[in-house]
Amino acid sequence: MCHPAILTAVSVIGSLAGAATQASGIRQQAEANATAEERRAELAERQKNVNQTRAAFERRRTLERHQRIGGQNRASGAERGLSEVGSLVDVADDNAREAAEDIEAIRFRAEGERGNLAFEAATARERARSHRNAGRIGARGAILGGITDAVTTLGRVRYGGAGSIR
Repeated sequence: MCHPAILTAVSVIGSLAGAATQASGIRQQAEANATAEERRAELAERQKNVNQTRAAFERRRTLERHQRIGGQNRASGAERGLSEVGSLVDVADDNAREAAEDIEAIRFRAEGERGNLAFEAATARERARSHRNAGRIGARGAILGGITDAVTTLGRVRYGGAGSIR
């Protein structure tokens, strides 16, 4: 049969090793969760940039389309002998107003998407920080639990608890 002091030492070492292993696992899981959140934040930032580029392209394309239509209307009016006054000007003004409204709608939508994606990125970064903090706290708790178990084991041995040495 093993000497009680050896059993106590094995128990204390086992408690401390278990706590260290548990703490390491908690930290690794927290770091994995934090890394995943940081990737979500990066994706949201990239999507924000893609959306801004797409919106700029859409605005430019809309303006060019409306300019083309305006040019076609002026050419059509000139072919018919209409001067650039009266109803032809009204049509041109309506087209310009419509182009401005379309471009403003594109800009407004892009700003909304940018704001949403910026919020999503910031939220993901906050979750990453929370995961890391939870990992540190969980690891400390596991280590303190292991130390407490080890001290409890030593206390039982020293002061006559179950399995004590006298």
